This record gives sequence, structure tokens and C-alpha cells, in this order.
Amino acid sequence: MIASGGRLAAAITVAASAAYIVVLTSGFALVKAGVLSTPFGEGATAHVVLGVLSIAFLVVALVVATVVVTNAFTLVTATRLRDIALRRLLGASARTERRRILREGARLSLAASGVGLLVGAAGVVGLTIAAAAHREPGQALAITDVVDPSIVLPLIALQGCVVLAAWRGSAAVVSADPATALGAAIVTESGGDGDRRIGWAARLLLATGLILLGLSVLGGALTPLAAFVGVAGGTVLAAGILASATGILPRFLRLIARILPRRGPAAIARATLAEHPARTARAALAITIGVSIVTMFAVASASTNLSLRLMYAGTPLEDSATSVIDDVLGIVGVLVAMIVLIAAVGLATSVALGTRLRGREIAARRVLGQSRRHAVISVVLETVVICATATLAGLLLGAVLGWVGAQSVLGSALPWKMVVPAIPVSLVAVLAAGTLLVAVASAVMPVRFVMTDSPIRAFARA
Repeated sequence: MIASGGRLAAAITVAASAAYIVVLTSGFALVKAGVLSTPFGEGATAHVVLGVLSIAFLVVALVVATVVVTNAFTLVTATRLRDIALRRLLGASARTERRRILREGARLSLAASGVGLLVGAAGVVGLTIAAAAHREPGQALAITDVVDPSIVLPLIALQGCVVLAAWRGSAAVVSADPATALGAAIVTESGGDGDRRIGWAARLLLATGLILLGLSVLGGALTPLAAFVGVAGGTVLAAGILASATGILPRFLRLIARILPRRGPAAIARATLAEHPARTARAALAITIGVSIVTMFAVASASTNLSLRLMYAGTPLEDSATSVIDDVLGIVGVLVAMIVLIAAVGLATSVALGTRLRGREIAARRVLGQSRRHAVISVVLETVVICATATLAGLLLGAVLGWVGAQSVLGSALPWKMVVPAIPVSLVAVLAAGTLLVAVASAVMPVRFVMTDSPIRAFARA
């Protein structure tokens, strides 16, 4: 059942990512055609800015999809370790088992991408109808305004990211020794201890990403081409965060967990957070990535909107600027909504399936006398600590990246050379509350599955 849930999450993520790519390429083709027909499209700046935005949105989608699918296949692999161990005892190699999972990932990616293409095509039809309604009579839409042949490249990149994610998610196969894997499977399913150290490669990625982002802020005051440096910096920084998650996130989790009482279910939640850094880091990372992505786009859109409206306020182009800004932000809103869907799937998958893998752990405590009520409370408290820590980290990271992105793209076009930062407080509050609700609901539902039977039967079944 867990493996099926992991595959379903991966399929939904790939399908949503493929649909996102279709809407992204066609949406920005429509935006480009619309902007270039206005006074704001004169010169090369508009081409550069729109090109940078489309690349940034694509990179973000690929990073999020890779993280979500990796988590999904990690959990799928964990549930199969006993079967894999049996095959390895009979002579199968770790490479053969990983290739088996890799082929499964490739087949899943192709099938889900086909579904996503159909969904994306339906979305493009809707965008085309909306765009045609806003055009002046006689300005017909050409096929090149809607279909961008370069869509093939990001779709190929998506398949590569899914295959890479399946390969990374199957890494536990290598660490499972054939002679002892059957006994170690329970530990691996619980999340393991992981590596709490931050390696030199992760430190290098983090430092390089921060330096590139700083350069993009300074360069943004001179040219919109600095945004390419910002995209590279954000990508490198994301890679560094992924590589160092088990070293950084558990430290913050332990600090936040100190506010919990030292008795009752809260004490169990504290102990669990401290004993399983890999598992908690995986759940926290999914939340951090999702919150930071949404916050980044929200802050970037709000800052851009405020700065442009201030620049054109009281000028003859104020009405035209408002119309163009609203059109661009409308497309951005659609893309952000799709990113939210992908991130939400990743969040629910990591929390729900991670909790389900703890079924034996929860059942064992019930065998030792823990009540159902205390079991649920301990899981909820643990989830709240993880969610609060990860949400705070995601809000801070997303706000910084959002402003940096807006500054690198738009700074040179402003008379004062600096984008005015704007944070949509209401959206941030809704995001934080929604994240907490999704995380807690995703954690409680698998616990109810363990609670349906007596402690002994739940332990045997988990």
C-alpha cells in the first residue's frame, strides 16, 4: 500500500510537471507576443526579461519535481527492502535491483508525461481563448504565438530528472547487505540515522550559490542579464540545501523542540525528532522547498508589481503599464498555482508515507502501554515542530530569493536601480496555516491505520 502511494505521488508529480511545462512555454509565448506589440516591447530588454522568467520558472519546476519524485522512490524502495534482500541472497546484484527501479521510473515518467501533455494542452486552449478575447479586432493569433517548438527540450529534461530521482531514491539498495538486510529493513523503514555532518561539497555549493546571488543583486542594477547569474545561483544554492539537509535541518528542529514539555507524548515527540534526523529532515525538506517556492514567487510578483506601478504612476503610460502588468501577473498566477499543486503533493507524500513507515514503531509503543490518544498526540506534536521549523525556513529563504530574483531582472529598468521589496502578508499567513493543516492531516491519517487493530496485530502488520 505504501509503495502504491509512492508511485501514485510520483505519477501525479510528473503529470503536473509536464502540464506545467506546456502551459509555461505556451503562456510565455502568448505574453511575449502581447508585450512586444506594446511600447514596452521596444528594444531587447523585454526579450531578455521574458526569457529569463521562463527559464527561472522551468528550473524551479524541475527542481521541485526532482525532490518530490526522489522522496517518493525513497519510500517505495524502503518498503521493498525485504524482497530486494531475498533476491540479493539468491544472487541478484545491487546494480540489477537499482536498474529494475530505474526502469519502473522511466515507464512511469513516460506514461504520466502523456497524461500531463493532454491536461496542459487543455489549459493552453483556455489561455488562447482568453488571449484572443483581449486582442484588438484584426490581430489574429498565429500558431507561433501559442506553440513553441522548444517545448521538446524541457520535456526531455523532465524525463532525465525523473530517472535521476528514481536512481537517487533507490540508493538504499546499495547499503542493504544481502546477509543482514532482512534484519535491517525495519531500521531503514523507520528512516535511519542518516549523516549529520555537512560535507565539503555541500558547503561549497552553499557558498557558491550565495556568492552568485549577491553578484546578481549588484549586476541587476546594470543589466537584466544578471538574472541568468541569479538563476544559476539559486540552482546551486538549492543543490547545496538538498545535499546538506540532514546536517542543517535537524539542528533547527532540536532547537524548536526544546519548547515541548519533557513528559508524556511531548517527550516521545522530542526523542523521535532527535533519534531520526534523516526521516525528520526528509519531511522538513519537502515543506521547506514547497513554502520557499511559493513565497519566492509571491514576493517577486509583489515587489515587481509595486516597483513598476511606482515607476509609471502619473505618466501617460500608466494605463498601458497596468494592463501589461496585470496580464503578466495573471500568467504567473496560473504557473504558481500549478507549482503549489506539485509542492502540496510532495508535502503530503513525505509526511504521510513517512508516518506510515513508522507503523511498527508506533505499534511497539502501544504494545508497551501507550494509549491511542497519546500516540496520536505525539505524532501531531512532532509534525507541528517539523512544520513550524520548515515553514519558517521556507518563508525566510523564499522572501530573500524572491526579492533577489526581482532585483536581478528589473533593477536596471528602474530609475532608482533598486526593486522595492514587498511581502504579501495575507498570502504568507494563509500559506503558513495551509501548510500546517496539510502536514497534520497527512500525518494523522496513517496513524489511524495503525490504530484500527489491537497493539499486537498492529505491530505484526506494520
